[in-house]
Amino acid sequence: MESHRVYGPYKERRGRKIVIVMYPDGTRETISYPKYLVEQAIGMKLDRDMGTIDHIDGNFDNNHLSNLKIVPRVEHSTLDTRRVKLIKYKCLMCDKEFERSPRLIRDKAKKGKSGPYCSKSCAGRYARLLQLARIDKNDAQQYVKSVYYKKKHLDALDYLIDKFVKLAEG
Repeated sequence: MESHRVYGPYKERRGRKIVIVMYPDGTRETISYPKYLVEQAIGMKLDRDMGTIDHIDGNFDNNHLSNLKIVPRVEHSTLDTRRVKLIKYKCLMCDKEFERSPRLIRDKAKKGKSGPYCSKSCAGRYARLLQLARIDKNDAQQYVKSVYYKKKHLDALDYLIDKFVKLAEG
């Protein structure tokens, strides 16, 4: 790589480390510290759209090269996307088991709606039977808090298990 001056690493507001690279032509670039370390190790710049740097153990303070890997940006986004854990329910009309997002349940709970129901047809059937006074009114749905997870944490756990097994074997 061309000669340059490096300032940092500095911690940004989110707690991630960055460096400022000053090139001989007077231009400067701010990049993540892990990315800078990997670029120096492989001797070339990474294409911004093609790859990004991932911390294998999920610890952003651990910038050791053995903890860093180049990952395609699309895959990295998939791993780091925050997902909500679905909740399992049993329909009050047909006893069918189904899953729903806690947000959908909370929205109905705020409106005092009864349920949960697996489909619009079951909810409609309940409303019609209630209207005809053939059944008693069900209680309103309970408030449900969301639980979030990232796919990356599951992959990191698999990585650590594999590493432990290899250490134990040899």
